[in-house]
Amino acid sequence: YGRMGVGIPNSSWRFSSFCETYPHTLVVPTKISDNVLNHASKFRSKNRIPVLSYLHWQNKASITRSSQPMVGLKKNRSIQDEKLIEAIFRSNAPNLPSVFGSTQTNLIVDARPTANAIANAAVGAGSENMENYKNCERKFMGIDNIHVMREIIQTADVQGLLIKKQNLDKSNWLKYISTILESSLVIIKNVHIASSHVLIHCSDGWDRTAQLTSISILCLDPYYRTFRGFQVLVEKEWISFGHKFTDRSGHLSDEKYFINSVNTNAANTAFNTVQSKFYNQSYIREISPIFQQFLDCVFQLLTQFPTRFEFNEKFLIELHYHCYSCQFGTFLCNSEKERMDYKVTTLTYSVWDYFNSNKNEFLNPLYDGGAEDKEDMGNNGVLLPDEKNTEGFAARMRWKSDSPISRTNSPGI
Repeated sequence: YGRMGVGIPNSSWRFSSFCETYPHTLVVPTKISDNVLNHASKFRSKNRIPVLSYLHWQNKASITRSSQPMVGLKKNRSIQDEKLIEAIFRSNAPNLPSVFGSTQTNLIVDARPTANAIANAAVGAGSENMENYKNCERKFMGIDNIHVMREIIQTADVQGLLIKKQNLDKSNWLKYISTILESSLVIIKNVHIASSHVLIHCSDGWDRTAQLTSISILCLDPYYRTFRGFQVLVEKEWISFGHKFTDRSGHLSDEKYFINSVNTNAANTAFNTVQSKFYNQSYIREISPIFQQFLDCVFQLLTQFPTRFEFNEKFLIELHYHCYSCQFGTFLCNSEKERMDYKVTTLTYSVWDYFNSNKNEFLNPLYDGGAEDKEDMGNNGVLLPDEKNTEGFAARMRWKSDSPISRTNSPGI
């Protein structure tokens, strides 16, 4: 955040600390007090208020993220939530460039299908009533929820299908990858070309929201396409912002994922204890390949722009592998608070230590860092993805890749 100019004198943004499922340190508009934030939080699911994810280097337009508003069938409203979003949407007014000649229209992106948002209103949630939010519009992106994504994988698993492109097409996997990229392109253009702000949310703001924020930021800022920057992006948008890695990855949720290598009473007792805690609950319904979809989207970008990423395909494949391997503490638990409570950072190793210690294996030989020189960037530093050109990263995991952006020893998963 310091790199983006947060916290400097006369900044429109300040640091705060608020929600248990959010990072310990949040960035909010300077003009909004913690008292207003406290009242606004009651209007957002899981208290996940709109907070900053990204400030664009060119015009200080922002990407913020939140959960859905608690509108309900009575169309409830929150003056504090409206003030917070108004402050966000006014934060870069003095910095607007005149080169594009565009009229600023801020955007609220609801990642869900319209029908899902309407259905959520029946249980007290829903989407923003746009009569209460000025100088902005709302778009539904039609990205289905975790249960739909899980069914795609389960169908292939039950039928024992090889993960080939034709099977991916039948499962609609590539359709959803394309939808995520298409939605990200809307956000990228709104921020970079229209100099406008974008607020992104889905239901609780830790699945589809993380996909859209991270892909958009990756395309907008070359820093996050470096080896180090991508690590920062994953830590910030996924790990710190509370993507539920334990639940989504199915850690400890099904006995077939356990390897009970020591046939002793003590080992069996320990296994049964863990199994009774997790297996008999509804954790299995929380499993979904949301982070894998994000990695697939990154692969699509890497394929479309092979000289613009410092890392290679092997990096993405091994990152996917270690999301499930539990060899490192990086992807354990469901929130930053849980990792602090269980002392994950002191009792386990970080996966980034592994990658950084073997950096040469994961570098892209085609990378041209000079193309990202901000002195003469224009759109050269911003990627505009082609959402119709999707190859299928999931299919790559079954065999060694012959891609020029891959090492010859890319592992099969």
